[in-house]
Amino acid sequence: MDKKFNWKVWTTVGFAVIAILQLLPTFVPGLPDFYTNVFDKQLSYGLDLKGGLELRYTVDYKRAIGDNTLRLRDGLTERLGEAHAKTKKLDWATLSQAQKDEIQKRFDITRIDFTTLNVAFKNKEDVELLNGDLMNTISGDFNIAGAGDQAKRVSMSDKKVLELKKTIIEQTLQVIRKRVDAFGLVEPDVRHSGDADVDLQLPGLSDRQMRMVRERVGQAAQLTFRMVVREAKPFDDKGQDMEAFKAANAEQAKTLALVPGSEGAYLRAEKKSELVRFVRSLQEKDPAWGTNLMIGYEFIENKDQLTGQVTEKYWRTWNLTQRAELSGDNLARANLGFGEKGEPVVNLEFDAAGGRIFGDLTEKNVGNLMAIMLDEDVSSAPVIREPIRGGRAQITLGKGASAQVMQDEARALVTVLNNGAYKAPVIKVHDIEVGPSLGADAVASGLLSMAVGVLLIIAFMIFYYRQGGLIADFALLLNILLQLGLLVAFNAALTLPGMAGLALVTAMAVDANILIFERIREELRLGRSVRAAVELGYGHAFWTIFDSHLTAGMAGLVLMMYSSGAIYGFAVTLLIGIVTSMFTSIVATRVIYDYLLDHGKLKHLSV
Repeated sequence: MDKKFNWKVWTTVGFAVIAILQLLPTFVPGLPDFYTNVFDKQLSYGLDLKGGLELRYTVDYKRAIGDNTLRLRDGLTERLGEAHAKTKKLDWATLSQAQKDEIQKRFDITRIDFTTLNVAFKNKEDVELLNGDLMNTISGDFNIAGAGDQAKRVSMSDKKVLELKKTIIEQTLQVIRKRVDAFGLVEPDVRHSGDADVDLQLPGLSDRQMRMVRERVGQAAQLTFRMVVREAKPFDDKGQDMEAFKAANAEQAKTLALVPGSEGAYLRAEKKSELVRFVRSLQEKDPAWGTNLMIGYEFIENKDQLTGQVTEKYWRTWNLTQRAELSGDNLARANLGFGEKGEPVVNLEFDAAGGRIFGDLTEKNVGNLMAIMLDEDVSSAPVIREPIRGGRAQITLGKGASAQVMQDEARALVTVLNNGAYKAPVIKVHDIEVGPSLGADAVASGLLSMAVGVLLIIAFMIFYYRQGGLIADFALLLNILLQLGLLVAFNAALTLPGMAGLALVTAMAVDANILIFERIREELRLGRSVRAAVELGYGHAFWTIFDSHLTAGMAGLVLMMYSSGAIYGFAVTLLIGIVTSMFTSIVATRVIYDYLLDHGKLKHLSV
């Protein structure tokens, strides 16, 4: 037996054994732990066969682009002040903050929509300060147009809007995929759909897994650090407004209260929604109110020091800097830890740049409060006692919850932070728990029909090709075994369209063997010996089989890349089946012929 034959034998046997080992946990319950620790996956089924969770989120890319426009506003205010100072032969860098503020009052920059700023000048001679050269120092993606004698419009170009939109959606798609992959679920299907939507299909989830996915996938978790603005008093004179709001919204503002504090008055209520509604009413009444601040919300729980029982819990507001001093973009890693009292915490470690920013920030603000935020919620607002170097911080979560819930929340946040935060908010628009659409009886009927079809093919091959048919039937069964084994190995779910793909590739495998048999028949009719007929038959049929499988594979690849749902499942099984079909029809059957010929057991070939 030559080395080439040995290679084919061991490859065929090895693949068959691995496939059987992969499939045993699916069909044989109660296997020992040492076995299931190695082969821990089972053949799983898609949404149409087993049910699961189907979600759709829409990406609010306009808000993300609008935030970019606000950052331009801040830079533009600084650059206009610097340009005006130059006309007066002043050095902007040496001016006091009061002098800078006085100069910047000459410009009123407001955002009209998510792509456009309106720059109004109080003095006509300042209009010329806003020119292309100045804009290029900030961003070359905005265009300048006149808006009257003493105003100009700065608008983002349409090309840049489309570019940012595409980037934001792709980034959001990648973050969702990372988060879903971190759950270890079976064949999660995450796809871009429509204008700015993301579709998720997650088959075979338990109730706990569904709850976990809902919580973590939609969680934006934009980590920011902002300083508390102690001198700001936005609520000090809003007592009458609050009473009027409570009178008009009795049911939605039952517990809303205004509380005096050392950092100015703040709002508190039992529900966060009460605070948010009142803050929005103030903004709608006076658009200029709180424009230089961000209102954050913190959940507070007070406990009895002796018993540890919760005595009261409520939400409160914080007056924070609008600009985040540090964000999660500088986060190197997050991990689960435990605080001084054994409570679960999230430990944060920043990269080199983030560590420097955090150290400088704490050094400049000793004695002040720093808010650690997730989105608009303040996780904590500790007092900075001393500069914190080394680039490390800590978040405590799950106040008042059980130890297990606190640990679950901390672990969930670690997953979200390590797998990235969204550059734009994601809004859930579709959430359906899908039951098996076919029903158990229909699925059983489908499996029965496939089994009957395979048996008929086996019978036909034996009847028509006799000895060759038996060898082809062996290759057919091996092909099905390898396909199912690969589905398990790749953690892919078997769907109804996937079953159709399985049936199609089974037919292709039989067709490949028929091509080989017909070529062997021709060589035998020409008087070739059995060995020569087999050699020439396989040689002549190879490229025909290869071409047909290649074209089918290209079609399957296109379907997999540009489709979702049912068609995607069909494409996956089609591609897997093409590979196994090529192997079984060209390699596995050839192994049997070579063995029979080498041992003198194939003096006459019946095909």
